[in-house]
Amino acid sequence: MTQVIDFVAKVEIAFSPQHALINPCMDLSELLYNAGISMKNLLISVLLTGINLVGGAVALAVTPAHGTFHAHDDILSTAEEFIVRSVGNPDSAVSVKPLDRRLQLRRCSVALTAHWPPGARPAGHTSLGIRCDDHKPWKIFVGAHIRQYAEVWTVTSAVSRGTILDRSHVRVEKREVGGGHFQYLAPAHNPVGLMTKRPLHGGDILQSQALEKPVAVRRGDHVMVIARKNGLEIRAAAMALDSAAIGERIRVRNLSSKKELEGILRKNSLVMLNI
Repeated sequence: MTQVIDFVAKVEIAFSPQHALINPCMDLSELLYNAGISMKNLLISVLLTGINLVGGAVALAVTPAHGTFHAHDDILSTAEEFIVRSVGNPDSAVSVKPLDRRLQLRRCSVALTAHWPPGARPAGHTSLGIRCDDHKPWKIFVGAHIRQYAEVWTVTSAVSRGTILDRSHVRVEKREVGGGHFQYLAPAHNPVGLMTKRPLHGGDILQSQALEKPVAVRRGDHVMVIARKNGLEIRAAAMALDSAAIGERIRVRNLSSKKELEGILRKNSLVMLNI
């Protein structure tokens, strides 16, 4: 029993924040080696003393002296302020996950810094790193949930593929947009007159990739070509060689000369030639 007590004391000293061996960035196996402690004996000590190993950092269950460890509130506020600056959207809601109350990190002597780890996204459920960069650095990852909102076009009721939208099909609402990971339509981009590429359900947020301009002229249709220059206008009948929406380029063949021409499709099957 005396040997066990002596070993427990050795473990508590080795992991004590005041001990020269402690370094929050030190690998656990390296720390154990320096202290002359085996992993097997460490596990026995954990059961007997209540030493906690939290997220790779070492923490004691023993109540520390006042001011020894960094305040959780400062860690969380650093995370929240960093997220708000990164998102840059006033219509957002940020909640940072509380830290385990048993987690005890050495009080940092300089201001904490925050960063996004590789692959992290400032939207939805995510995580960010909080770092202490003083003479004994440490870092920790904090969980957060970010909701971003914006005014977007939505579908009022279900529509089928190929529907040309009118004002009764759509409306503007403030909705959660998930940090812009999809191309939603903002109010400035009116979808009226566009055609759906797939079925949509009532309440769906309209995305640019789900819409296209409707085909106004199909291959083989007859069109009127117009050429204007120096105040003169020439018109001629032609046949479309492509299908196109209004505003798109289209190839046509003059029915008289059989010459192939190219222009921009306008309303009423008019094609403006480039001359």
